[in-house]
Amino acid sequence: MEASNKFGQYMAYIRRLCRVLGFDVFNAEWKMNYRSYFSIFLCGLYLWWMLQSAITAEGTREPLKTLAFLGFFFQSTLKIYYTLSNHKNFYSTYYKLEQTIYDGHIGGTAEQKQVILRVITVILDLVKVTTVLYSFSVVMFSLYPAYMYFWEDTKVTIFPLHVPGINIYSLYGYSVTNMLHMLIAVYGLFGALASDTAFMMFVLHIVTYVELFRVECEKLEAELLASEWRERWHSVAYRKFCRQNMVFLYRFHQDIINYMDSLKVCYYQTCMVQVATSSFSIMFNLFLALTTDWYATYSFLAVSLFQLLIFCILGNVIQVMNDRLNQVILNLPWYLLPNGEQKRFLFMLYRSQLPADMDIRGFGPLNMETFTAIMQKIYSAFMMMYSFIEE
Repeated sequence: MEASNKFGQYMAYIRRLCRVLGFDVFNAEWKMNYRSYFSIFLCGLYLWWMLQSAITAEGTREPLKTLAFLGFFFQSTLKIYYTLSNHKNFYSTYYKLEQTIYDGHIGGTAEQKQVILRVITVILDLVKVTTVLYSFSVVMFSLYPAYMYFWEDTKVTIFPLHVPGINIYSLYGYSVTNMLHMLIAVYGLFGALASDTAFMMFVLHIVTYVELFRVECEKLEAELLASEWRERWHSVAYRKFCRQNMVFLYRFHQDIINYMDSLKVCYYQTCMVQVATSSFSIMFNLFLALTTDWYATYSFLAVSLFQLLIFCILGNVIQVMNDRLNQVILNLPWYLLPNGEQKRFLFMLYRSQLPADMDIRGFGPLNMETFTAIMQKIYSAFMMMYSFIEE
């Protein structure tokens, strides 16, 4: 399957999710519709049920179970808000990506096509893993009531949320409550898949941009090192050849910089929210796993850990690609360029040394070092809680 077909396969997948949610920001003519308002309504409904259940819950453990999804709620709500705020930037970034990489390389070389195909294949595999993991988490939550009902003869709901006016101890109330919970769970699943896999897709295409740039640089290097060009060092034809090829590289490099900057605009706040809420969810659900026998918390703990890990890995990919881009430019035989072109080359080299990292306010850059630091703090807090409970 060609790369463009695989990219179309992924876009069809994510746009189906976005259309269900009412946030098809990859459509230039998208506007808020009844599906959009219904998704926002479900967020408000969940907040109402969560607060009401936390207030009326008995004991100390039940309110904690009710608040187990507080981090994910804020994550989903803020992602909706930032998506609405930047929907034009999302579309323009997607359109530029499609035009530059896929439509722009339909007639490209075998190496260029191989680079594009390799990256989109990795994206599709990662999307499949993410879909299975998130879906398995929802299945775990939905099976918990069935297990308690048939094996423990106890009625519990999918989420520890009570719908006002509905008695879960009646067959009708129990069925309606679980159906409403399942509806919210499915919408939450679709929202998490759409948001997280879109981030994966955008970030991993930085690899495609940089590798295509490398191919163009190596092609120019081979032509500059050819003997026929060395013999015409001062000729007008040689200067014209260098100028035309370097202008192409300058523009390509600027496209990469603009793409990275557009990702910062789209995801700067989202990454900060993702890291904060995932860290909170990991800590909170570790505490629940320690103090309760609610096994469903383990599946949500795995999802939260995966979210934090994958975002930090992708942030690390951005840093690696910044270094890779700088190295590719350094490897160009700049000494073979005419004097005027060497000066322009220095501007490109200088710009490549100003990395477009994804920073997280209060945490530092989005990378694996930040992930390690966060996990160390979570571990320290967890051990402190464990010691306190043991005593």
